[in-house]
Amino acid sequence: MTVSEQIINKLTELKELDTISSYSHIKNILKNQIIPIPFYDYKPYKLIRFRRHNNGEKLFEESEQLTYRKDILNIKNFGRANEPGQGFFYCNDNKNHSTGISEAVSIFRGNPNSEEEILTIGLWDVKKPLKLAMILPTAENKGKNAEFDEMKKFYDRFEESEEFEELKKFNEFLAKEFTLDLQKHKSNYKITCAFSYYIKEKFPEVDGILYASVKSEFEGTNIVLWPEVVDEKLEFVTARKSTFKRVADKTYTELQTIDSTNYDKKTDKIEWK
Repeated sequence: MTVSEQIINKLTELKELDTISSYSHIKNILKNQIIPIPFYDYKPYKLIRFRRHNNGEKLFEESEQLTYRKDILNIKNFGRANEPGQGFFYCNDNKNHSTGISEAVSIFRGNPNSEEEILTIGLWDVKKPLKLAMILPTAENKGKNAEFDEMKKFYDRFEESEEFEELKKFNEFLAKEFTLDLQKHKSNYKITCAFSYYIKEKFPEVDGILYASVKSEFEGTNIVLWPEVVDEKLEFVTARKSTFKRVADKTYTELQTIDSTNYDKKTDKIEWK
């Protein structure tokens, strides 16, 4: 058994343990690895973030309610990239509006009884280019997204050596963790969170992570940004409230939209009709 296979087996074993120490163990294992990360210089026109109306809220009236979560005491579970008690900015670019809907509407997240969904979409300008770590496609989702496939080809040609082939196996394992759907696989995001922590700590020049969307069958992309990057490089512009009605299994139609009429940057107030 190769060293990379031993590490993969240990990480898989630790992921399944329901203990506090298992996550720290995973982080420490990754911390001591050399993991080649492909970077992507990115300047989208806009970024969008969806917020579900879970508690009967009529309208969100401040951009603070639409940005990354700041109620860190209430963040009790691992997200795809964030630890408990950590609020990251999950978003989509302007080309992936439908991807954001598929990620936000709860029927795609394991709620078969959902008939109507109300979402508010926040829109941000990107003031400075972003440097993102790209999670490469795996063998299972190769061919779904041209940009990811091109980066994978470049990465695979980077070096021809036995050592690099072992690194590629390890990176493939980490990338596969990003493709797991909680509704279909037993996964608790421990490994993806630890890998996100690794990227954030090892590469301070990186602003976040670009990865394929599970809910869009890997054709669309998601972005997660660190909170300090949002504060420095993004500027809130406007918002839209949309109501979606289910018309068939996992199929929705947009019934109604309400656009905000103004945003006061000084007071952080969103005005609606």
